Amino acid sequence: MITDKPNTDAFYLELGQLTADSVNHLVPSFDHLPPNPYADGAFRLRRYSRFSIDHGTIKRLPTQAFVQDESINHFQGNVVRSYEEIDDSIVKDAAFIELFEHFQKMANVSDHTPIEVHQLRVFADHKSAEVAPEGVHQDGFDRIGIYVMQRHNIQGGNINVHLSKNSPALISHDFDNGEFVVLNDRKFFHSAQPIKPIDGDQGYMDIFVLTANLMH
Repeated sequence: MITDKPNTDAFYLELGQLTADSVNHLVPSFDHLPPNPYADGAFRLRRYSRFSIDHGTIKRLPTQAFVQDESINHFQGNVVRSYEEIDDSIVKDAAFIELFEHFQKMANVSDHTPIEVHQLRVFADHKSAEVAPEGVHQDGFDRIGIYVMQRHNIQGGNINVHLSKNSPALISHDFDNGEFVVLNDRKFFHSAQPIKPIDGDQGYMDIFVLTANLMH
């Protein structure tokens, strides 16, 4: 259910879960993610797009490279990365719109605010793989939403929420089946445990990450 709290409320953190029908609509698209030519390409596939939403209608924003300052991302900081866009068939799906509405309402993101979306598959072949090689970190935004659509043949991969960079996890959960956490990225830090295949086949977890800076 989408929260109906007023946008004036101070926001900290909320947990939730997408409907099973929405998850079933979105999961197949992760099988078609293109290769990733950057340092994390050995364990992460990715698409990346920018959108805004206005009264429930999603508008795609112009293509833009993705870059994070080295002070925020010690793993791939200052690297200008260009990814293929999220497929139009997904953007038009009612399930994708539901995901956006959850994020917008929970995080108090106003209409017309640019929202960046990363569609990720983190995979592990015969050995462990880092879900968040940055360690305990913030992404440099006002709001972040982490939506784990599915886990396949893996152990580990818990998403962790921390009060500070050096504090133990306040929340640690193996999110699955559309479970998500939406955070105030200025107040909290997050991390993730590595994943490892349960057996000899490839294991993976599929994730949407949404980020936004509030418009003032």
